[in-house]
Amino acid sequence: MSTSSKKPTDDSDTYIDWLEKAVSENFIKYYDYSEFIIKEIDSESIGNIFRANWKGTNTLFFLKSSNNLTIKEIINEVIILRNQTDDALN
Repeated sequence: MSTSSKKPTDDSDTYIDWLEKAVSENFIKYYDYSEFIIKEIDSESIGNIFRANWKGTNTLFFLKSSNNLTIKEIINEVIILRNQTDDALN
């Protein structure tokens, strides 16, 4: 998918469309909250940190939420993290 190298424009609808396409094309994995046992482990002025145990497995995730991020900033973080992961695997 060209999503990893192609950033959306500054229009917020474009960012939402990019995010929906990224999920539908498996660039971003989507998990339903009901699949996890989630516990808040830290709360800060900028957001919260959670521990999520995937039900029926030994898989553990750490999640962060932010009180102030825009959709544009979230998309930019996803692109940066994905590109770093791709670079580390090569």
